[in-house]
Parts: sequence; structure tokens; C-alpha cells
Amino acid sequence: PGHTRYHRGKESTPLKTSAVTELGRARITATSPDLFMRSGNLMAQWTAIRDAALTVRYGLDCYGYCLLAAGHIDVVVEAGLKNVDIAPLIPIIRGAGGVVTTWDGDPAEAGGDCIAAATPELHAAAMQVVAGARG
Repeated sequence: PGHTRYHRGKESTPLKTSAVTELGRARITATSPDLFMRSGNLMAQWTAIRDAALTVRYGLDCYGYCLLAAGHIDVVVEAGLKNVDIAPLIPIIRGAGGVVTTWDGDPAEAGGDCIAAATPELHAAAMQVVAGARG
């Protein structure tokens, strides 16, 4: 953590994810709830994690991951990502202190259904909700 920096001109600011560890306090984002219907009908999992969160915002795409790295969003949940959608963002999020995996806990570099979270505890909580909603 602390290795990721935002550069603008001569200014350089370290990026740091939030310290949120509980889903009930988490601000989450996804591009669209439609993604979860199109990617293997994952709506039950999405609904469970959405309902457990403090607030949800849609439509941010890759900007949501940048907001996560800067500490303004706590969890990003996506489905059906291509490797080019997620792989470039992983070192930024990890360098800011976050965790990124697939919904199965595998490395996310190849894409798929992914969860990025600000802290390991928050990531584990999100993964637990997704696993519980699978039945």
C-alpha cells in the first residue's frame, strides 16, 4: 500500500483505499445491474451484496476502480469482464491497498466476475455474501 500515486503536472499524490471493513458501511458500485443478468444469471449474488451495502452507485465503469484506489468507493462488483477491462487496474488498486479477485477468489487478471475491495476484511465479507447467495 502507498506505492500507487496520482500524478498531475508536478504534483504527485499517494492513493490509498478507504479503511472500511464492513459491508454495512461500504459504498459500492457496478456498471449496471444488467451485467449480472447477462453473465450467467448472477442476480441473486448481486442483490445480496447490494442489499448488504450502505449505498450503491451505477455507471462508473473503470472510473469506479479509480475511485476505489483513491478511497472514495469501497467495493466494485462486476460480471463478465474481459482481461483488458480489469488487468490494467489491478496494480493500481493493489498499490493503493486494495484486493481484487474473481468471485471464486482466483486471480482476476484474466477477467470474469470480479470483486475489488478497499481492505482484505471488506473483500472477505463481500466474498462471503456472494458465496452464501449461490445457495
